[in-house]
Amino acid sequence: MAESLVQGTCDRKFDRLRRRLEDSLCLGEEAGCSVALYLDGRLVVDLWGGLADPASHRPWQHDTIVSTFSVTKALVSTMGHMLVDRGAIDLDQPVARYWPAFAQGGKESVLIRHLFEHRAGLVYIDRELRPGDLYDWDLMIDAIEQSRPSGPIGGHPVYHNMTYGYLFGGLIQRVTGKRLGRFNRDELCGPLGLDYHLALTPEEQRRCATIIQKSRPEERFRLLDGAAGALRRRSLQGFGADESFNSIAWRTGELGSGQGHGNARAVAGLFECLRNAGRFGEHVIMRRETRDDAIAFRCESDGADPVLGTHLRFASGYELNCAAFPMGPNPNAFGHWGAGGAFGLADLQAGVAFGYTPNLMHGELRLGPRGSALVADVFEAL
Repeated sequence: MAESLVQGTCDRKFDRLRRRLEDSLCLGEEAGCSVALYLDGRLVVDLWGGLADPASHRPWQHDTIVSTFSVTKALVSTMGHMLVDRGAIDLDQPVARYWPAFAQGGKESVLIRHLFEHRAGLVYIDRELRPGDLYDWDLMIDAIEQSRPSGPIGGHPVYHNMTYGYLFGGLIQRVTGKRLGRFNRDELCGPLGLDYHLALTPEEQRRCATIIQKSRPEERFRLLDGAAGALRRRSLQGFGADESFNSIAWRTGELGSGQGHGNARAVAGLFECLRNAGRFGEHVIMRRETRDDAIAFRCESDGADPVLGTHLRFASGYELNCAAFPMGPNPNAFGHWGAGGAFGLADLQAGVAFGYTPNLMHGELRLGPRGSALVADVFEAL
């Protein structure tokens, strides 16, 4: 009998989920991936399979990690809410109260909550970025400080694609003295035992799966016409030349908008902590009241978001259930999607926290067919 393409454990209730992974790997719809599910606080699905690197036939292992792209924003948002919970920052205070240099360029009225809600008016850096500049912490923090708002402050949200992580990165560094990678290791994923990191060590780099792109980046981030196209183009400045998302620069940077690397077990664990009112095992990262405020509906796109081209609903730093990111029947389910298909989500009503981390990117600026099918399998089994 041939060895199963999928390894790990799976409660019988979710056999359909396991079979879908087997079929997807067999048909070549997946290269390699991991999937994890918590139900009422118990890890009931922990699966992985396929190839971490098809070129060398390196298999996906229990401890393989991979770029999660914008799922990283949920990680960074959680760091922000930890500081809110401690009273270190106040949602209704100006960012410049804690980060005085941020007030340059007419940003003195930007509030902390505007950062969480993609309403800071800083969709892009208003200077020309050279290839690779996007990964330079000091350069980007300086650029954020000097940038003028590109849109109204406090209006309808517009997705802060690549600026989101540095907005919080600069704030967290000013308040705690730590960059995102160190704060995460010392105070969030490190204590919780979650294998989710920024600024990877050499050992962590060796465990990375190879990102595979079926289409060229410029095709995946195809531009819209007119003003929306120009906005998206400006939001994507500064990537490394011919970036494959496997470069050392991509894996060792602290771009909190997308450079987080982890696996489904870690992503699901992060959302399980949020589902469980800020508690994971013996560790508590925030109070229930803080969590409740963090995941409540705050705003939504005015039509289609001009950066992603689809309608989005936001809590404070997390995406809410919508057509582009279906999360089951509960409209208040929350999570975050990443380019290429990775995602994490939680549903308080269903008692679910879920994570999915593939290395084969799809070409849609939405959850995509593979992720949507996995979500459907989970909720049909409940």
